[in-house]
Amino acid sequence: FEKYLDGTDVGLTAGGEDIDAIGIAADGRPVVSTLGGFFVGVSGDGKDFIALDSPVLGDPTSGTWATYFDGSDVELTDGTEDLDALWIAANGDLYLSASGSFTVTGASGDEATIFICTPITLGDSTSCTYSVFWNGSANGLSGANIDGLSIEP
Repeated sequence: FEKYLDGTDVGLTAGGEDIDAIGIAADGRPVVSTLGGFFVGVSGDGKDFIALDSPVLGDPTSGTWATYFDGSDVELTDGTEDLDALWIAANGDLYLSASGSFTVTGASGDEATIFICTPITLGDSTSCTYSVFWNGSANGLSGANIDGLSIEP
């Protein structure tokens, strides 16, 4: 094993800035969400994703952060809707899971649900359409928290 990304090298140093979800964008940039609020040249919270631009990965890590997904733009505003799992498909769809119950247009569920954001725009003005991909509660995993995922095409 070797270190892929050291968040502390690129400003993620406060307690709420611990990485709790990571994915890889189609262009190769790492995309992360944090446990809570972050302030790294851009700011947001656990409902948002930031991408590391011009990354030098490993130890040490360098680059600058840019907003990748603004959850408040796409109805993720409740405290239970913090995003703690991410998979970015080759077509750009974001497969997501929240830390608790969530309700957005086109999808609702709990921490055992994987839902898809099909992006219309990403970045500071995020927009997407939502759908449910998999409901763990309906498949015998009621109460389970999906906090990491990888989708095989």
